[in-house]
Amino acid sequence: MLSIEQLYSFVTTVETGSFSAAARKLGKVQSAISQHIINLEIDTNQALFDRSSRYPTLTKAGEQLLPQAKAVIAQHQRLNLQVLALDKQDELKLTLAVDEAIPYNQFTALLKSLSSQYPQLEIELLCASSMDIIHLVDSKRANLGIVFSELTYPESIDFESLGTVQFELLVSPEHPLAQETSSHIDVLKLHRQLLIGSKGNHQGWFNTPHSPDVWHADNYYMLFELAKAGFGWALLPLHLCEEALANQQLCKLKIDFEQLGWQANVDVIQHKSRCENEFNKQVRALMRGLLHK
Repeated sequence: MLSIEQLYSFVTTVETGSFSAAARKLGKVQSAISQHIINLEIDTNQALFDRSSRYPTLTKAGEQLLPQAKAVIAQHQRLNLQVLALDKQDELKLTLAVDEAIPYNQFTALLKSLSSQYPQLEIELLCASSMDIIHLVDSKRANLGIVFSELTYPESIDFESLGTVQFELLVSPEHPLAQETSSHIDVLKLHRQLLIGSKGNHQGWFNTPHSPDVWHADNYYMLFELAKAGFGWALLPLHLCEEALANQQLCKLKIDFEQLGWQANVDVIQHKSRCENEFNKQVRALMRGLLHK
């Protein structure tokens, strides 16, 4: 009969690379980890590790079992969180962290609905870059975060998609890049890039530099002002720049055969320990229409 201790020992050994490292991570003696895995191999009637070299490596059977074992462990962790939540009353406080480049025009309807349903609700709104918000949610400083999607999140975070925001590559009309149609996108490397950063110096794919000459700001409003002043080119949310484009304070970069505008995916993120909280579930449900109206 398979046990959860066997699966934890198996997965942790794979993740750490050795039985001794798995024992240290799980706070057990190495002999206990080895015995759990031996028992798992007996129960499955399969050799899960090749032990012929210094470090154990997965056999074909081990590779097939690994994703299922990880799924069972993830569900076990959720079950433990649910049990812990049974004795806790829902806190009527919402700390919501939002990337300031995401349109706010639907948030008032969300807040009105929440305040109507929960008259005693305390709300705290935080504005930060997406990378900083991921840290705020991971550390439980914020209940929920609305961010531009990352390829990966910390293991502690759950997410779901809310929609998209249109971005455009923009420069001042006085900038050299605005004076003519460029033949290829690599011309951007010859000019300063204005790039979103974070207060905590957290790195993600969204703030990866393209040019060797980069100025950073931790909010899009500052990038917007720097771009208007001609300090460089920037990828900016279109809804922040529509008036500046209409007034010819900014213009779209022209590249032959390239469409540089793109849709950035937006996620709502939450720490897994708060996913079973009924109040947080209702807030997430209300958020699903934010970018579709």
